[in-house]
Amino acid sequence: MTTSHATGIVKDSEAGTPPSLSTSGNPMMRTHIDQYWEEGYTIIRGVFAPNEIEQLATACDRWKFVGQLLGRTWRKQNTVIWVDSEQRDGHKEAVVRGMQWPSYHDAVMDRYRTDPRLLMILEPLIGLDIKQVINQLHWKKPGSKVTWPLHRDVRSRQPVEAFRDLYPSWVQTGIAIDPHRSENGAMYVVPGSHKDYEHDPYNQSLYNVPQYKEDPRIRTMELNPGDVALWSAYTVHGGGFNTTEFHDRRLYINGFVKADKCDRGEWAWRGGRTCHLHGKPALIQFNEVDSIAEAFYAGDYNRTETITD
Repeated sequence: MTTSHATGIVKDSEAGTPPSLSTSGNPMMRTHIDQYWEEGYTIIRGVFAPNEIEQLATACDRWKFVGQLLGRTWRKQNTVIWVDSEQRDGHKEAVVRGMQWPSYHDAVMDRYRTDPRLLMILEPLIGLDIKQVINQLHWKKPGSKVTWPLHRDVRSRQPVEAFRDLYPSWVQTGIAIDPHRSENGAMYVVPGSHKDYEHDPYNQSLYNVPQYKEDPRIRTMELNPGDVALWSAYTVHGGGFNTTEFHDRRLYINGFVKADKCDRGEWAWRGGRTCHLHGKPALIQFNEVDSIAEAFYAGDYNRTETITD
């Protein structure tokens, strides 16, 4: 099924060449498309240049500083900054874990979430009418005791009824801002795990799967700054621990879906044309986006803002 799906889109392309609908500068090769459908993930090397990654790194650092100033988990409609506290040298330290939807407030993040190269990568997989559900930053500081256990992203596509035919219509992307290696908590992926079971979004046994830690297929997803990783909603993946002393592990995640297969999300592209963020925020994961318009600390509302993907 997956091979014929990919072949039907790029039937005029030879292996190792870009899809026919895109320009000769397309980073997405036929080999990437085939690997994505066959193994559930792929890595496209060197999509973004060093000066572009420097822009993203600066924006990441700026938001991390904002989170440290806030000191606690904070939300403004779809935008949330997750802040924990850790004991260090006898005192509590605010640790910024992640952030969703910086792009409402940050021109740099907004620019790269709809970069034309991302559309070139996505178009042979999910077309030109695309909504976005995830716009997220992750930090994994040196010595961090927190990581992402092995899971499938289908667990976070809730409510299930809002997403139709999730497997072929959803693509998660991650732009590496730092080198990702096993020692600083690079992602682990289990190639082929998207084919292990029927794609049933109601089957919660597929969601969190620590047993895959012993799977012989598991591998480290090593990335260099500027690389873009793709994985499906049913591909098992997770993170390691950052055991280094000085090397952060920043990742910019953007999750996209075929517009006609999803009732939620912000438009990213209509017919291949970029859709900028403006007006009333869309319903995405924060169900109270219309009823709670003011910014608030989660603790002041007795809310538990769990990090989601």
